[in-house]
Amino acid sequence: MMSQVVVISPDDLEAIIERAVSKALGAAKGPEAWLPVATVAARLSKSEKTIRNWIKEGRFTRVSGGEGSPYLVSSLEVDELSRSANSSPDAS
Repeated sequence: MMSQVVVISPDDLEAIIERAVSKALGAAKGPEAWLPVATVAARLSKSEKTIRNWIKEGRFTRVSGGEGSPYLVSSLEVDELSRSANSSPDAS
């Protein structure tokens, strides 16, 4: 049997992995929606200012907008953050 070696650039590998992970997460968690800051704040019981600060701090990694456009945050990330907050030992 002959072994084959495939050479791929780091950028191409990253793109392949991102597509695979995105596909897997989409299948596991359902469709993704993009939520405005006000909706995210209401779902998480936080102020809009707090949500904007979290976006700037990188707490949300799937964000659209900025630079004059309104921010939109992935519903999947909001749902995940909400679940983890509700399951933490000090959650009220």
